[in-house]
Amino acid sequence: MRRSHLVPMMKSETNSSFRRAIEKSNMKTKPWRRLWHLLGGSFFPVLAFFVPKEALLITVGAMTGVFVVWEIARLNNARVNRWMASNLRVILKDEERYRPTGTTCLLFSSLAVFLLFDKYVAITSLLFVSLGDLMATVIGEEYGRQVVCSSKTLEGSLACLASCLLIGMVMSRVNPAITLAVALVGAVSATIVELLPIPIDDNLTVPLISGGIMTLIMYIS
Repeated sequence: MRRSHLVPMMKSETNSSFRRAIEKSNMKTKPWRRLWHLLGGSFFPVLAFFVPKEALLITVGAMTGVFVVWEIARLNNARVNRWMASNLRVILKDEERYRPTGTTCLLFSSLAVFLLFDKYVAITSLLFVSLGDLMATVIGEEYGRQVVCSSKTLEGSLACLASCLLIGMVMSRVNPAITLAVALVGAVSATIVELLPIPIDDNLTVPLISGGIMTLIMYIS
């Protein structure tokens, strides 16, 4: 009887220790993942100010191709996937172990928005996700109290909206075609998309939907 009670207790303690180890590891890598999201998400929008669109599309396309090959390699080889999950935690979250990473989704959306939209609309929509989505996560996790939708908080959404509005106002100064009305609609749409529990990565949905809506408003006006 004593041995039968000891086994579940040992398993429970082992599982508990394993979970604590994972949480500790996540805490260490979280700041680096956030920095990766900020720098990686802002790289192509910033680069777009300095290089011709054709050169930008070639660069984004090449990077997207590299990451697609990487995704195929790791998702079809358990050993490679395990190695990458343990050694590349800066860009590979636990929940992304068996699906494409946010980085790959961001590369796809970057290629799409620069192909489909005006250059400055594309830049704005990508900055919405690199800065706005990041602020929603940081403020939501640190100060979020009012849960609005799923695990998203009011505080995080307000931080996202404020960041996107600031980006929109700056971009309206850079390019007059992005009026304050366009910037406002884009910021609000990006915030709503980030808030809703859409079963598609924010790195895809936020730039594509906000960029599409801004393009539509520009066309109508």
